[in-house]
Amino acid sequence: MIKIHIIILFFLTISFQISAQNNEQKIQNDSLKYHPKKGWNFGAIPYIGFSTDRGFQYGGLINNFNYGNGKIYPKYYQNLYIEVSRTTKGSGINQIFFDSEHIIKGLRLTADISHLTEQALNFYGFNGAQSRYNPDFINDGSSAYISRVFYNYERKFTRILLDLQGNMGITGLRWLGAAQITKIIINSVNINELNKNLKESKKLPAVDGLYDDYVKWGLINNTEKNGGTISLFSLGTIYDTRDNEGNPNHGIWSEAILAIAPGFINPEKGFTEIAITHRQYFTLLPNYLTLAYRLNWQQTVSGRNPFYFLPYKISSIPFSTFVDGLGGSNTIRGILRNRVVADGKILGNIELRYKTFQTYWLQQNIDIGLSTFYDVGYITKKSAIDLSLVPTADRLKYFDEKAANRVYHSIGLGLHFVMNQNFIISPEYGISLNRNDGNSAFYISVGYIF
Repeated sequence: MIKIHIIILFFLTISFQISAQNNEQKIQNDSLKYHPKKGWNFGAIPYIGFSTDRGFQYGGLINNFNYGNGKIYPKYYQNLYIEVSRTTKGSGINQIFFDSEHIIKGLRLTADISHLTEQALNFYGFNGAQSRYNPDFINDGSSAYISRVFYNYERKFTRILLDLQGNMGITGLRWLGAAQITKIIINSVNINELNKNLKESKKLPAVDGLYDDYVKWGLINNTEKNGGTISLFSLGTIYDTRDNEGNPNHGIWSEAILAIAPGFINPEKGFTEIAITHRQYFTLLPNYLTLAYRLNWQQTVSGRNPFYFLPYKISSIPFSTFVDGLGGSNTIRGILRNRVVADGKILGNIELRYKTFQTYWLQQNIDIGLSTFYDVGYITKKSAIDLSLVPTADRLKYFDEKAANRVYHSIGLGLHFVMNQNFIISPEYGISLNRNDGNSAFYISVGYIF
């Protein structure tokens, strides 16, 4: 924990030094003036992205905002997002997302329909460091090589979600009610499909992966091994005083959500989760420098949460198609995706966001920004696993039963291209601070992660 305090102190010290040295000059020469947008702002572009976890991403997206007469800009009347894309590592995204506070009087309506496919989704076991990770198992140049997809399984993820929010009579305070149906299909990696058109020397061997071993050892039971359908109902409260949702400079965004999967319509007799998230944004240098942080705690508080739903992140605005964690582009950037899977986790992120350039071009407000970040995670409740059926040799090879609970963390940099303060493309590079959690990763995604 000392490392965390040192890094946070470093960020804060640098922030206030920059503010003290440049505040007067920047305010006097401030030229950041945004032109209010009116009507529909149509954005339809071919999409090319990259993630170390998923490979190169290609496809198309449409992100349309309706600003009406412009009086509420940068807020919008409606936001429609449609994406169809594929990646070179076998992932697919098919998503329609809609958000508006003006369809139903007095209510905010958010709806999402997503179908996500993964030929090789990362799986490293449960409870983080308690499950050993050996990169030699996936390195085909190593004598310990097993398979390049040893730490993977196949997943098809389909979600239909409806979220309603309403005011509670206090500025910024809202109630939340949501319902969703999520169907998840799990299988072993389809080796034959991945081996198509590969040279013989590059073909994957027909061997069991870690997921197959977990099924064989009973760590993933027969009820859960091929996935299932989760019906989830959520209730919560939200406090939101951000000046701008897409690109905030100051304010608070906090929420507490209770998610219930009733036993009579869910596998394993259902479960209940709680998710508490606090996000805050500080203006250190008006229009230029913002300090932002997020703290999140999510934990199963009753029942049995199926293994395939443990990584799922609960949020009031479920825009992201990357629903997994901890580890990866939306949680701890730079460490292996899904490295930390357990019944209870804490996530922390702190970022410095600096706007380096702003202009008005082709009737669009354009910003370019830089960021530096520190991400951290910690397990608060381990998933119960019974190793009695695991052979002794495999227990020593794949598990560290005496592993102390530890911090999972990373640092990194980001570059952000912002249009009209709502549409944001973010290349980011994260570096793991523990080699057993990965080395580094590069991502290109839409929006800030919080």
